[in-house]
Amino acid sequence: MIVRLTAEGAVVQDADDLGRLHLQTDLDAEGIRTALTTTGTGELIDPDTAWLDLGVLRSRAQLLATAPDWDERWAAMTAYAERKGWLSPDARSVQVHIER
Repeated sequence: MIVRLTAEGAVVQDADDLGRLHLQTDLDAEGIRTALTTTGTGELIDPDTAWLDLGVLRSRAQLLATAPDWDERWAAMTAYAERKGWLSPDARSVQVHIER
């Protein structure tokens, strides 16, 4: 799944592909920080990494998902992220790489 971030907001693409979650943007670090905060999508960790709010991400992705087993795939993705240490301490956000 790709989360495309612009100054105007975040758009989920490829909602059925839960094997490679990342944030894609052309914004600089300050632009990313501002866009994530103002949209309630997450927060910037460093110039190459961000937290994405799982509740927001799930609600947006579910609107686009077409795979009949999407809920199971989502559960598997979040379980994998937890095993890898990519979930926030409160398990409300997932750490993702930022691609430009």
